[in-house]
Amino acid sequence: MEFHSIRAELLSELQLMMGVIEKKHTMPILANILIQAEGNQLTLKATDLEVGVITQCPAQVVEPGEFTVDAKRLQDMLSTLSGQQVALSMNEGSMLDVVSGSAQFAIETMPTHDFPTIPSCDFESSIQLPIGFVQACIARVLFSISNDPHKYAINGALWRIQDKNLVMVSTDGHRMSVIRSEIDADIADFEVIIPRKTMGELKKLLQSVDSDESFLMALIDNRVFFKVGERVLFSRAIDGKFPDFEKAIPSNNDKEFVFERTVLGDVMKRKMVLSSDKSKLVRLSFSAGRLTVVLRNAERGESVDQIDIEYDGEEFEVGFNAEYVLDYLKNMGCDRIRLLLKDAANQGLFRIEDDPQEMQYEHVIMPMRLLG
Repeated sequence: MEFHSIRAELLSELQLMMGVIEKKHTMPILANILIQAEGNQLTLKATDLEVGVITQCPAQVVEPGEFTVDAKRLQDMLSTLSGQQVALSMNEGSMLDVVSGSAQFAIETMPTHDFPTIPSCDFESSIQLPIGFVQACIARVLFSISNDPHKYAINGALWRIQDKNLVMVSTDGHRMSVIRSEIDADIADFEVIIPRKTMGELKKLLQSVDSDESFLMALIDNRVFFKVGERVLFSRAIDGKFPDFEKAIPSNNDKEFVFERTVLGDVMKRKMVLSSDKSKLVRLSFSAGRLTVVLRNAERGESVDQIDIEYDGEEFEVGFNAEYVLDYLKNMGCDRIRLLLKDAANQGLFRIEDDPQEMQYEHVIMPMRLLG
């Protein structure tokens, strides 16, 4: 087996795949990438048994063949080379020779028959979704997906299409993100919970192509497949019942506050400097036209900020987790935020002041108890 490739092109595909590679090495082969050389291209495959990616790279194939090699080691080697071209070939044993200019490496490979079987999808029954729109949706729900292994059903985001309406939801039990939007396409109804890791890898693939284009999505049994350009991402879906998110959205919050997103975001960044793992409680005190934000930490000190807001009601206080508020603010791309509250004991409802009509987004954060 021997092929020649543009080093930067091969390295770029490897970097896109590294998020899938098994890092804990529960099975040595999962740290490897399978490379198949045939015709005028390479096919690269990686999986951790739950999530996987298939991508391609142009190459001059002198002798077709396939091998598996440690993905991180190959990436590191290619990163240190300066030559434009790179040649890879198998020698008499199990070593892969990597040559670029005057530099030469040899990396040990593993048998291809040890590599897991990669599922396939022909995308004949797929749906087509706009890349830019889904990118915006993922950015608004990814940060509030739970990473608690004991809450398996919410370790991913719910995707639901019903009557040409898309709903995307994520929650960790303390906060929740909900997107609703009409889909201008004849798409059959479906519902699936897509794991957090898969959402992150899909976000990376979507960012690598033109946002004005579309991508394909298909469901086969308990797997979900995405085709972005010539790259394919596949994943097991989460088999569980997602919580009834509609019940968690407050409908009678009658106090409204409007503020500049970046201004409050800077305030929350300062609060995080003094916060600790034990306490991230931040006190928000509202008065006519003014918001006072206070964080007190017995071991680290106190931080007080005041900002102008739109509000003309009675004085009011509520406590939130500063990290949750900051996560929400930094993942929004808007100028102004509207916060709706009922009292200090009920969840806060955050909305984007000038949200596009085609995308209704709501974020809910549970309050924290104020003492003193």
